[in-house]
Amino acid sequence: MEPRARVGKNRGQQNFSDQELQLFLFAHGDVANSLEPTKKVLDEIITDFITELCFEAHRSASLAGRQKIKLDDVRFACRKNPLYLGKIQEMLDKKTEIDNTRKLIDSNDDKITKSAVRAMEEPLNDLDDDVDMDMGSKGKSVGKGAR
Repeated sequence: MEPRARVGKNRGQQNFSDQELQLFLFAHGDVANSLEPTKKVLDEIITDFITELCFEAHRSASLAGRQKIKLDDVRFACRKNPLYLGKIQEMLDKKTEIDNTRKLIDSNDDKITKSAVRAMEEPLNDLDDDVDMDMGSKGKSVGKGAR
C-alpha cells in the first residue's frame, strides 16, 4: 500500500490533544474556548502539513540514496517558502546557543568551569578604564625634588 493511502486510513482520528490545539488557537487570537469543529479542522490541517513535509523530505533523502531523513532534506522540502526556511534557521540558531551555554556549565557540580570563564571574557583593549587609572598615578612625579 502506498504511504499516502496509509495516512488516509487514520482520517477522523485526532492526532493532537484538545489542550494543545486550544492553546495554539488561543495564542494566535482565538477565544479562550474554541469550538470542537475548529479544533478538528486545525488538527487535520497540521497533520496533513506534517505528513506532506515528511513525504517531501523522504523523497529528497531517497534521491540522495539515504533511508534516513536529515535536516537538510527538510530544508530542501521547504526551499520554496522563505518563511519556513527562516523559522528553521531561527530554531537551529537557538539550539546552537543553548548547546553552547550548556557546555559552559559543568554538569558535575553546577559551577562554571575556568575555561568557560575565559571564553566569556571579552578583550577590552582601549576600552579598559582600570589600566588608564593605574597609568595616571604612575606618570606623576612623587617627590618635591622632581619638579
